Amino acid sequence: MLASRTRLRGLRLHFYMLTVLWIATVFGMMMLDLWQIRKSTNRIVDFVARAHFDKDQAVRLWAASHGGVYVPITEKTQPSSYLQHVSERDVQTSSGVKLTLMNPAYVLRQIHEDFDKLFKVRGHITSLKPTRPGNGPDEWEKKALAELEAGTAQAKELTEIDGKRYVRYMMPMVAQKSCLKCHADVCKEGDIRGGVGLTVDFEPFLEMERTEIATVALTHSSIFVIGIIGLGLGVRRLERRDKQLGEAHEALLASEEKYRALFDDSKDGVFISSREGRMLEANPSLLQLFGYTREEMQALDVRDVYENPEDRLKLQEALERSGSIADYPVRVHTESGTAMDCLVSATVRLGKDGSVLGYQGIIRDITDQKRSHEALERQAKELARSNSELESFAYVASHDLQEPLRNIVNTAQLLELKYRNKLGPEADTLLNYSVTSAFHMKQLIDDLLAYSRAGSRKPSFVEVDCEVVLESALGNLRTVIDESAAVITHDPLPTVSADPLQFEQLFQNLLSNAIKFRGETAPEIHVSASREESAWLFAIKDNGIGIEQEDFDRVFEIFRRLHSTRQYVGTGLGLAIAKKVIERHGGTIWAESQLGQGSTFYFTIPETGDTSDRPIVKLAQGTR
Repeated sequence: MLASRTRLRGLRLHFYMLTVLWIATVFGMMMLDLWQIRKSTNRIVDFVARAHFDKDQAVRLWAASHGGVYVPITEKTQPSSYLQHVSERDVQTSSGVKLTLMNPAYVLRQIHEDFDKLFKVRGHITSLKPTRPGNGPDEWEKKALAELEAGTAQAKELTEIDGKRYVRYMMPMVAQKSCLKCHADVCKEGDIRGGVGLTVDFEPFLEMERTEIATVALTHSSIFVIGIIGLGLGVRRLERRDKQLGEAHEALLASEEKYRALFDDSKDGVFISSREGRMLEANPSLLQLFGYTREEMQALDVRDVYENPEDRLKLQEALERSGSIADYPVRVHTESGTAMDCLVSATVRLGKDGSVLGYQGIIRDITDQKRSHEALERQAKELARSNSELESFAYVASHDLQEPLRNIVNTAQLLELKYRNKLGPEADTLLNYSVTSAFHMKQLIDDLLAYSRAGSRKPSFVEVDCEVVLESALGNLRTVIDESAAVITHDPLPTVSADPLQFEQLFQNLLSNAIKFRGETAPEIHVSASREESAWLFAIKDNGIGIEQEDFDRVFEIFRRLHSTRQYVGTGLGLAIAKKVIERHGGTIWAESQLGQGSTFYFTIPETGDTSDRPIVKLAQGTR
């Protein structure tokens, strides 16, 4: 308690010292800024005066370089008596206008007299030896001219005129060669002939200065207040922190108790070990898992529990290389020698100098899960073998049924041909039904053979030009294309890696399906392909009867028919074969459709080839 009060008094003493230092700092900064403002104001006034002087110099030198300026003679601008020695002082234009010569000083004097309100700067040309009495200097100008002749660059004075403050300047007027036309009798080139006096109104600049001073005062006052508040809040915060330190110490004790509870109650084995392999900490679950007492576990070299001691070195290398590992598989044995499969998740414990002190993490027994996984793998292999045998059986059975079925079809056709219209209408119906059923059975067996080949025969992948395959499929469908008057077009198609026979079967089934399920109008089918990341996306679009959304996946099921054989003939295997072919090629197939508005069947094939830049062409068109 006494130490806390001592720290509190020390904090308050530091607060008072920092406050005094803060006041001195802010005040010093403000004085510096005020000095900079005044200096800046003077520089601006000097700049304005210099600009006007340079303007006057430019006018004077320009007029001198032209030997003066001729202007019309007016009441205000009379011929100068000081230029009587110039033979062409007065001239007359061809139109009769009389002009008189104005020397540069005359021009500059008129500009000062006529435009001082415009420039807001009063100008006066003067000299200690004026040619014109009106250009004589006042007392300050005499003093300034004397300074200029003594070598001063310019003379300056802040003064009051009629209760207002002005800054007066005097800058030298040096005789140029062009000036000697009028003043050769009184000066030579390079002499200081006199000066240009400027009187600048200082009040506008003082107003700007007062505004800046007010801003600086407000800014520094705000900084001062913020600083005092910050110091006060800082002291308050330090006081609270002193209080919180005691509370944090108590919380730390509670946290350690909570950590110990989590450590002891975890169902997974939790450990802390040294880098050399000594177990420093082990929770009860870990002791139970391995069958050791705490003392036995701490005396144990961790390497002794690994089935293969090299596994521990590999785990250690992986852990130190990445800083942590997750679900690292190891095989260990318990105190009784029972083998156990485990997953280790751990992190590296580092010292203050960054060196590895040891490791901490959890160990989870997965022996039962691994055995279950191995059993599932055996079942999967057995199921794959069984499916393979079933596919082989289906192929053999379908193939062996071909010959007797061919005999049945031929016999039924002969019976129908021989006894049609001889045994009565009922017999004719039965004979026709027998022939139709036999042909349907033949088509079913052919499709079963195709489905079995698609699933059992390994595809023979070569570079396949899809346009050549499409033409071949259309040749196989020529009869139904002509009967239905179907119009089939396609975009340029790529070259892909595929089994030519299976790919031809794929196109033939999808096109046949599009022709079969047509509406009242002739089928219009378009085949296209586009790049989609690392695969080609094919689309076969038709204008047929369409598919309801809930049937999008069902149409690819084996023997799945959405319509009766009276409406549309078929076996229900065409799209199932197409799906099997696509899956064997590493792609996917799906349908999109709106009932009554046609369907689009999409499928993907891994990209290997390229397409030529050819226009859309019409491949086949049937005739009614």
